[in-house]
Amino acid sequence: MSRHCKSTAAAALAAALFAGTAHGAAPEMPQAAIRSDVLPGSGHSWGFGALDPTRPFLFIARRENGLTVFDTARRKLVKDIPGTDGANAVAFAPALDRAFVAYMDGALGILRLSDMVQLQRIPIDAGNLNNAVFDTASGKLILTGGRREQRSAIYQFDPVAGRITAKREFDARKFDAPLGLADGSVLVPLRDEGRVMRISAATLEPLPGWSGKQFSGCEHPSALAADESRNRVFIACRGKAPQLTVARLDDGAAIAALPATPAINALAWDAARRELLIPSGNAASLSILQLEDGKGDEKAGEHYRMLGYIGTRPWAHNMVYDASRGIAHLFTMEFTQPAPDAAGVKQDPQFHVDSFTVISITLGQPSR
Repeated sequence: MSRHCKSTAAAALAAALFAGTAHGAAPEMPQAAIRSDVLPGSGHSWGFGALDPTRPFLFIARRENGLTVFDTARRKLVKDIPGTDGANAVAFAPALDRAFVAYMDGALGILRLSDMVQLQRIPIDAGNLNNAVFDTASGKLILTGGRREQRSAIYQFDPVAGRITAKREFDARKFDAPLGLADGSVLVPLRDEGRVMRISAATLEPLPGWSGKQFSGCEHPSALAADESRNRVFIACRGKAPQLTVARLDDGAAIAALPATPAINALAWDAARRELLIPSGNAASLSILQLEDGKGDEKAGEHYRMLGYIGTRPWAHNMVYDASRGIAHLFTMEFTQPAPDAAGVKQDPQFHVDSFTVISITLGQPSR
């Protein structure tokens, strides 16, 4: 989560998202049930979350508060895992009974998934680790570093051998959350460089033509989602004119560029609904974009239309989506925003103790 988010935008901006893309009769916005659950703890920021593939547990990397486990079925705190202070992201390898934690101090935590006990905390990098993806095809864990001055590293960790087996540096100052694909490749946004890479999880080498794709109007790519069955990748782009880029997944050829809400930090594609979920902490909204029925062929001209948006809360821009249940989980905290200082420099928000909130939005049946 960025500590320098712009001031909250008017929620009306979400209503204008992708304006003019609809064709024909207006679609129906799915009904939504919203629930908020408040968890204890202090802290100044939080990282990413992930769903346990073996049970209805949501693991939330809460940095200063460590790794929190929340039962999404019973709506209650399971535990704060001891020794996980500084947790920034989590990934799972259920076949190995393991979970992996990327830490702000550059360490990698290895947890036994079944009983949620941390077995090791291994130093990896002198700086923070931003995210982690477990690639089932290669059996390797991919770790990305946080912001650096000029060059950033991506690591490959072998859980069986218990060590780093490859490292590759790139001319990049900021990696945002990577996206693992079924074919054993990983998409990585290079936010500050305005590029998107696609690398092999087995070798860490960029795939041909994917050493750094640039997309017109995409100033700062910040989040990714993919519709692998239809050969599509969705790229959220921050900047003065935020946009969503739709491109072919195989060669990166751009198909569409649509206006978007600001400061998008996560995307999720629901293949069954053919809907893209787009949270914005700035706009305090969760927007839903739908691929029109029968319009998946770009030769015939595919169309995406805005169904509408659900009001959330400021700072709710990190999201975990449970596609099997149609539930989006977002995170936020109550806060106070001081005025800029005498030099006009914007101040960090002051988050309130014991106000960390999991917002769970259950979507109704897909509209058809």
